[in-house]
Amino acid sequence: MIKQWMMLIAIIMLSACGGSSSTSNTSKPATLPGNASSPINQGVPVASQIRPGVEIIADGSSCTSNFLYSPNAQTVYIGVAAHCFSQDTNSGVDPCESNNLAIGFNEVSIENASQPGELVYSSWRAMQEAGETAGSDACVYNDFALVKIHPSDLANVHPAAIAFGGPTALFTGLATLGDGVFAYGQSPLHFGIRSRETKQGQITGLLGNGWAYEIVTDTPSLPGDSGGPIFTAGGKALAVTSVLSVGLTVNPVNNGVVNLERALKYAKDGGFINASTTLLTWADFYSAGDL
Repeated sequence: MIKQWMMLIAIIMLSACGGSSSTSNTSKPATLPGNASSPINQGVPVASQIRPGVEIIADGSSCTSNFLYSPNAQTVYIGVAAHCFSQDTNSGVDPCESNNLAIGFNEVSIENASQPGELVYSSWRAMQEAGETAGSDACVYNDFALVKIHPSDLANVHPAAIAFGGPTALFTGLATLGDGVFAYGQSPLHFGIRSRETKQGQITGLLGNGWAYEIVTDTPSLPGDSGGPIFTAGGKALAVTSVLSVGLTVNPVNNGVVNLERALKYAKDGGFINASTTLLTWADFYSAGDL
């Protein structure tokens, strides 16, 4: 779909449709903006909760969620990749000219949720509304969406990501080539094997003037890992998995991941989401992927 991802033979959109670690067991409270006594769960995370890394299904497409976000004490969003909500994901159409599910689409299945979620933001729709030029860095690399979790499910939400825990904070600025990263993806093609769902690697390229990174990991991402979380070596939220690239390059199999700080800033600056929207964090990060 995206021609600008280096000199590649093939680019495959990742949707199923087509450091040191902290070993402390201290449970730090998750705080939502504007109210210290929120309904979000603050205990030790368990597998039955809605957490970063759970599967998201919309209109037949399966993706992995990244992190949790909140604009106020009554609202929690879960992050995904925007292409997971587009009918043109694998059709070669520029994101700024693509057909996408409507904002307000309320049949988004969230793993462990009792009620479907609602699509409240898609960068692909937002960029069209903003009049971005097809082929621009923003159109090519900005791949981020938010789904609102139903209020009845907020008591079963936890900000600690599957396997790794964290994110300890939002990474700001630009990361450096060679920096270590950790990633998680719940593609069914991993067959539930944790050692394949969790990945460790490094940044090998800076793309789109800072809009995205190229990373290489020990286990390549597969269709269904789209939208999954990318952490820095220290557990900060760095990026969102967007594409798997295969080609005749120094790193023949690599991933394009969207700069999360840049994607959030675009959504806020354009007025598409509330400026108070904040990443929900968790103090403990486990680089071994055993949480």
